[in-house]
Amino acid sequence: MSDNFYRAFEERHRGSRELIKSRLAVYLPFIKPLHHVYQQSPVLDLGCGRGEWLEVISGEGIPAMGIDSNQGMLGACYEIGLPVEQGDAIAYLSSLADDSQTTVSAFHLVEHLAFDQLRTLVSEALRVLKPGGLLIMETPNPENIVVGTCNFYLDPTHQRPIPSQLLSFLPEYYGFNRTKVLRMQESKDIAENETPTLQDVLGGVSPDYAVIAQKHASPEILSLFDELFSHEYGFTLNTLAARYDHAIASKAQQAEDKAQQAEGKAQQAATHLNDVLNSTSWRIMAPARWFISSVRGVKAPQIALKPQLKLLLQHARLYVGRRPWLKQKSLIVLNQFPNIKSRLIRAVHGNMVVVQTTPVHEVPTDLAHLTPRTRQIYADLTAAIERHKRENG
Repeated sequence: MSDNFYRAFEERHRGSRELIKSRLAVYLPFIKPLHHVYQQSPVLDLGCGRGEWLEVISGEGIPAMGIDSNQGMLGACYEIGLPVEQGDAIAYLSSLADDSQTTVSAFHLVEHLAFDQLRTLVSEALRVLKPGGLLIMETPNPENIVVGTCNFYLDPTHQRPIPSQLLSFLPEYYGFNRTKVLRMQESKDIAENETPTLQDVLGGVSPDYAVIAQKHASPEILSLFDELFSHEYGFTLNTLAARYDHAIASKAQQAEDKAQQAEGKAQQAATHLNDVLNSTSWRIMAPARWFISSVRGVKAPQIALKPQLKLLLQHARLYVGRRPWLKQKSLIVLNQFPNIKSRLIRAVHGNMVVVQTTPVHEVPTDLAHLTPRTRQIYADLTAAIERHKRENG
């Protein structure tokens, strides 16, 4: 593409110039030690594009040269006076002398190349690099599922995604001393999130990665980079998926714990209910519960008690009145049903036929120890029994 289409495409979909420069700053710790060792040796940037990397390293006082075949992309470099040439990157690399460069970089270039061209790039980079020199290749990370299945193909000049295992193997095969995979540009929020969502797993892995390969050199030079090559950068799909699995397992365990707690409470309630049903007070109060269930929902004016039921109520009243503890428990039950309690009181007192009660002095002497109220109840009960006999002849 010789026109400005690709430059406009990059500006729309790759990011602004300032954004790309901020991302590329991650490589400066690798470049600076080489500059101290080889102060006048240049950095070669293959497929330099708009020249963001050239601008970054030039700002550090490091000599650099860029090469790109797209005249439209180079226009951005010309505008700010960066040292670039138009041409084929592989051909330009192959024209350089042995041991002439400190660094060969290729940012988002390798995915545009045929595999044989990529092999040539790696082998020629090894030849032209000085001892301890670095080959840097950055490319979209297909380990990120969204990148590997969708975003990668947004660029019409891309060939195919390159897994990091393949790209890191090439320098090893051609004789580089060591390689390092850097995963980059992942969201800080996702990187620090221990409970990622499924969407995070699909699109949260580092969207770009780079392979940095170093040529053999003396131990003194290699030691300058030991810490950099031992550090881990970004995180893998396995790491993010493991966090997701752990979060799901934790939520499932919490749900199971809550279910077990609910089951324990239900078992406690069942045990308590069983204890109540087997208690003496529950059995004693059975008649009262039967009566309450019989009259529940019936309006007081419509109550027409049969003589047998009236007699039962009078017996129950006398029986409960002689037992304070039972009276207390009965009131506890009836207080839970105030409407029924008031109807029961009216049924016992309001609808009861008034009869001539036995005078207190006529109460048998063996009941003389009772209280006046109890003797009155006894008299009422006796009268009710006599009335019952008369009615049922």
